[in-house]
Amino acid sequence: MPIDNENVYGSGLRSDDWIALRDIFWPFIHAKEPEMIELPSNIPEHLQDHPLLQYLKQYQATVNKEYLDKAGQILIPTKEPFGWYLPLTK
Repeated sequence: MPIDNENVYGSGLRSDDWIALRDIFWPFIHAKEPEMIELPSNIPEHLQDHPLLQYLKQYQATVNKEYLDKAGQILIPTKEPFGWYLPLTK
């Protein structure tokens, strides 16, 4: 899928917001203990209540990987569970 700066990967996110959310999400998918990752304190104000962050907070509270999948689906919507992982890590 071509990247559109106003709708990156069909996510509905503008490029700068997509990158900011990806950078917050990235450590969670690469850590040995992702539940130990803390959300950064410098999240742009307009993204502080974004659903991706809510899913990460729910993951931290429950350690249920479904919340990581839901967060990833926001960045790269797919029909497959964790189908976002390979495109995101390329």
